[in-house]
Amino acid sequence: MQLRKSRHATTGFSSHENESGQTVTGTRPFLATRIAGGDTTYGVIVKMPAPALVELVGHTGFDLVVIDTEHGNADDTELEHHLRAADSVGIPALVRVGGNDPLLILRALDTGAAGVIVPHVSDPEDAQSAVRAAHYPPTGSRGLALSTRAGRYGTLPLHEHLANAAASTIVVAQVEDKHAVPRSAQIAATPGLNAVWIGPSDLSLSLGLPGQLAHPTVVGAIDHIAAEVTASLHCALCVLVDSTEQAAAWRQRGARIVLFSSTAILAGQLRKVTDLMGADVTVAPASSVPSAPVLG
Repeated sequence: MQLRKSRHATTGFSSHENESGQTVTGTRPFLATRIAGGDTTYGVIVKMPAPALVELVGHTGFDLVVIDTEHGNADDTELEHHLRAADSVGIPALVRVGGNDPLLILRALDTGAAGVIVPHVSDPEDAQSAVRAAHYPPTGSRGLALSTRAGRYGTLPLHEHLANAAASTIVVAQVEDKHAVPRSAQIAATPGLNAVWIGPSDLSLSLGLPGQLAHPTVVGAIDHIAAEVTASLHCALCVLVDSTEQAAAWRQRGARIVLFSSTAILAGQLRKVTDLMGADVTVAPASSVPSAPVLG
């Protein structure tokens, strides 16, 4: 897994060193452009409130951050602060909204998200609805207000705002219900849909096998969705992984958006610490332990 080297704080620009070691700043492609071009991108899912964690994800070289308001805090003010944190380190932020609701999608985008992840998309009509809500006419039906944070509070020219939104807005459909599995090819073929994210937990629940991700029925459903999405002409496959080994395996299978859970990363590292603390360790005699220095 290889992440980007550095990023300029201003969205739309990047910096790198040339062969002479000089820093060169130039236009950085939108995340949507990178995904459409075949790049594999890596991100971390964060639950609010955690603005410092959003910044940390950017500082450590990931390509995107996902702010989860479906299974986490959905406060609009908090979301705005987290999107500011993402902008401060120049990392694109996607918002997983609570449902396929045009108002939730509008608010996330008006607040400055680079795109939305819409849960429980079960058929092409659901996917079309999500795309319409995320895009301005004639592609969609998103309401227009330049007074928003996305419009830079009225300071961004209308033509520039519309052009940026058309080029950069990302719509990801989460396929996570058994009824969606046979329709995954049709969902992936939806014009304007950038990616399909396989939701393994809810998918296993919908199949009557909650949490049994290794069960052949669940594996078969995941494999079917993955095959249909990677065979599509314009839609990227998005997956959630538990390890860098899984990330590498999914990259080989054609996934272009690979996500890690911040809570899973933190829990894994904490378990390593507690396992170490619980291990049998030879304690040095008190006489061999150096005394603390006396500070005068």
